[in-house]
Amino acid sequence: MAKALQAILPDYYLHMGIDTFIAMMPEKSNALSRADEPSDGFYWQTQQHAAGTVKRICSGTYGKQVNRAYHSTVKHLANSGLKVIVDDVMNGEQEQQAWLSALVEVKHIFVGVMCDEHTLAQRERSRPEGINGSAIEQARRVHQGVTYDITVSTSKHTANECAQLIRDVIFSSRT
Repeated sequence: MAKALQAILPDYYLHMGIDTFIAMMPEKSNALSRADEPSDGFYWQTQQHAAGTVKRICSGTYGKQVNRAYHSTVKHLANSGLKVIVDDVMNGEQEQQAWLSALVEVKHIFVGVMCDEHTLAQRERSRPEGINGSAIEQARRVHQGVTYDITVSTSKHTANECAQLIRDVIFSSRT
């Protein structure tokens, strides 16, 4: 969807996500290929929910520091006059508040990307690099208490259609 947005927006937009920062971290700081091995960076933790066993992404001290640097970097890019598409799986209302603090003087919109659980589970199984059991847990958690300017459904619309809906909101917020 971010690539589709970059293609249809008239201005240049950088695309940045936490994965950019995770890729810069030393491999030894993260435990993302296996579950239940806490690390200083990011790691998966098995949890029991009504729906069954799920994997939840967690962060150690270093991971929290990297996440704060991610927010700060987006702020600095925007304050430098660059436009940024932030690709983030927010940790609910608490992380939205952190983003609002970072972007206090930056024009922005929040986009909620939704997907039905059946489609989400299918997509997760088709990704070789993914940890099965994490997508539905994230989808249930990340939207809690979050206020969006627009929501789009990737189970009902293509990435290009979602990008067009988002573009329309961006243009309407310019007036």
